[in-house]
Amino acid sequence: MTKKRLSLALALTSILVAVSVVLLVIFLPINLGTNTPGPKPTTTEKPAPVVNELDRIFDPSKVSQTFIELPQKSIDKLAGYNNESYVAAKFRMVYDGTETQSVNVGIRIKGTTTHSTLNNLYYRPSFKIKFDWAKGYETQTLFGKRSLTFNAFVQDNSRLHETYAYKAYRAMDVPAPRTGYTTISFEGATKPNKPSRGLYLVLESEDDEFFADHFKDVTQHVYENNHDVTDFDVAKVGGDVETNTYFRVKAGWKATPNRDDLRAFTKAVNTDGKTFWDNLDVVADRERLIALFATDNFTGNWDTYSGPLRNNFTFRSNVAGKFTFVPWGTDQSFGENLFNDPGARVRFPGYRLPVKTHDDFFITVDKPWTAYPGSYVFAYSAGLRDMAKMENYQILRGKIFVKCLRYAPCATLYFQDLQKLSAWAKSEKLSDQMRATSQLVNQYLTPYQKAEGVRTANWTDTQIKRVDAAIKRNCALDKSNVITTCKAANG
Repeated sequence: MTKKRLSLALALTSILVAVSVVLLVIFLPINLGTNTPGPKPTTTEKPAPVVNELDRIFDPSKVSQTFIELPQKSIDKLAGYNNESYVAAKFRMVYDGTETQSVNVGIRIKGTTTHSTLNNLYYRPSFKIKFDWAKGYETQTLFGKRSLTFNAFVQDNSRLHETYAYKAYRAMDVPAPRTGYTTISFEGATKPNKPSRGLYLVLESEDDEFFADHFKDVTQHVYENNHDVTDFDVAKVGGDVETNTYFRVKAGWKATPNRDDLRAFTKAVNTDGKTFWDNLDVVADRERLIALFATDNFTGNWDTYSGPLRNNFTFRSNVAGKFTFVPWGTDQSFGENLFNDPGARVRFPGYRLPVKTHDDFFITVDKPWTAYPGSYVFAYSAGLRDMAKMENYQILRGKIFVKCLRYAPCATLYFQDLQKLSAWAKSEKLSDQMRATSQLVNQYLTPYQKAEGVRTANWTDTQIKRVDAAIKRNCALDKSNVITTCKAANG
C-alpha cells in the first residue's frame, strides 16, 4: 500500500444525518371575509459549534496523556549527545477524553543549556515531535500543526512560568504560543530506562503555521540568536549565510538567501533619541515591541533580549523588512532563581550558594541595567567574594530597550503598557489562577517544586506592587490615575 496523507481525525467521529424537510402544499379557499392563516415557517436547528481540537490540547486547565513508542535504533540515537536529528517514533495522545490515532512521527531532543540525553541522571530531556518528518509524510499534521514541543520544566520548578508568561504576552497582543499540560509515557515492546516521564508542558511550536496564524502578511525571515549576550551590532550581523556565530535564520532562507533585512534593522537601531524612535517605527512593529518589553519586565523574564543576558529571542520580518519580536523560552520568569535550587551544585561545581535565596532581589523594571540570579556567578567570576556586593552586581540590558528607557516618548509608552499589564493581572486575579493551576499539577511534583509554585504566585502579587511603585516614581498621572507622560531614565 502506498503511503498517503494520514488524517489524524478523532477515533470516534460524529455522523451528521441529513434531515429532509417535506414541504406541504396548502390550498387556500378563496374567501375574502375570512382570515385564513398562512403556512408556519419550518423550525431549523442551529448547527453544532465547530470544536477546535487544538484548543482542547492547549488547555492548561486539564492534563492530557502522550504516549510514544520507540524502536531500539531510536533509543540508541537519543541516548547519545548527538541526538538533534529526528528519529522514528509512534505518537498518540489522549486529551479531554479523546484519543488520536497512533501515527508515525519524528522525535528529537531539544534544548541548549538544558540539552540532555534520553536517560540523563539529572534532567529529563525536552522533546520536539514532527509530523511531516520524512518522505511520504510531507503533508501529515496534527489538526494543522506540523510539530509540537514538549518541555520538561528543567528550569521551572513551579510548572507555572511558561503558561502564565505566554498568557501575559497574548493579553498585550504580542504573538505567543499556546500551552497545555501532558504526561509522557514510553510504551511498546522496547522502552527506555524510565518509561514514565511525568508531567510536561505541551507547547505550540513557533513554526510556519504559527506565523501564518498570527500574521496576515508574508514572512520573509525568522531569526533567532545563536549566542547569549548578543546584541544588534553591525559586526555581528555577518555575511549572507544561513547561520553565523550570533544569529541564524530559522525560516525563509531558501526563498531569500540574504540578510539585507537584518542589516537595515541593525543600522536603524544604532541611532539615538528621536532618530532612533522614528527609525524603530519603520523597521519594526514598534507598539508590539514595546509591549513585549513591558511584558518581559512585568513577568521578570530575564532570559530574553531586554534582560541582562540578551538571550533567547526570536524575531520575524515581513517582505518589507519590518520586524516583530515573539517570546520564546520563558521558563525563567516570575522570580525563578534556578541558581539557588538543589541542582545548582551540579550545574556549577564549586559555586557557593548565596546567603539570600529565592526570588525577590534581582529584577528592576525601570532601569537600563539589572541583576538576575546568575549575577552571583558573574560577580564570583569577576573576583568578588563579598556576598553583599555580589547581590548588587548589575548588567546592562539589550540596547534597544535601553534606548527606549532613555527617550521619554518611548519610556512613556513602555510604562503605559506596564500599567495595562498591572491592571490586567489584578482584574484576572492572576496569582489566584496560578494557585489553582498548582492544585492541578501538584500531584506530579516534589515538596520543593510545590513550594516554588507558592513562591511564584506570591512573587506575582509582589511584582504588581513593584510595578505600580515604579510607575509613580517615573510618570505623571491624571486624576484617574492614568499615565500621561514619563521621564527618560538616566544611567
